[in-house]
Amino acid sequence: MASVYTTSIADCWLDLTFVVDSSGSVFGTDWKKSLQFVADVVRKFTIGPDDVQVAFVLFSTKATVEWDLTGYPNKVDLEREILGMRYLGRGTNLNDALYLTRTEVYTRRRGARDGALRAAIILTDGDVGTWQTIENARLCKEDGIWLMAVAVKRGVDKDRLREIITLPSDFYSVYDFQAVPTIVDDLKSKICPEISK
Repeated sequence: MASVYTTSIADCWLDLTFVVDSSGSVFGTDWKKSLQFVADVVRKFTIGPDDVQVAFVLFSTKATVEWDLTGYPNKVDLEREILGMRYLGRGTNLNDALYLTRTEVYTRRRGARDGALRAAIILTDGDVGTWQTIENARLCKEDGIWLMAVAVKRGVDKDRLREIITLPSDFYSVYDFQAVPTIVDDLKSKICPEISK
């Protein structure tokens, strides 16, 4: 399975999805820092139909695909949309978010490309979910989606989140949202080690 996650890394031909927690515990400056983190990661890549495409899945009590992989093919528009993302509040439903990532985002009609590296970065500070979440994560990985996670704050069920990700090294834990920017470069170099921008 590991070979799936090294496809096209050298030239960073990547279909990247951010799976972002917008529940009631992520509000105010924490929400702004979450969005800034996503924008900072995006800024590290060359965005476009022949390079990196970015989708955004937002979740609280329900999950939605805010835009698909072809939604914003240039960096300026993409960053603007990320930083202006609506805040939902309420519960935490990572299960639905993973289901949509697998069944909606990584489809040809949503812009997924044959042979492109498929990676999803989960950003959450809350409840990771039940066995159904683990099952949806397993199906994602079977479909060749590389799952990484950023756990913010102590309240996250880190053991359960480690069951969701693809490899142990794909797990990041930070004390609060203030510290999230410290892992941007590490994430970038992990996904596309051949490129430094």
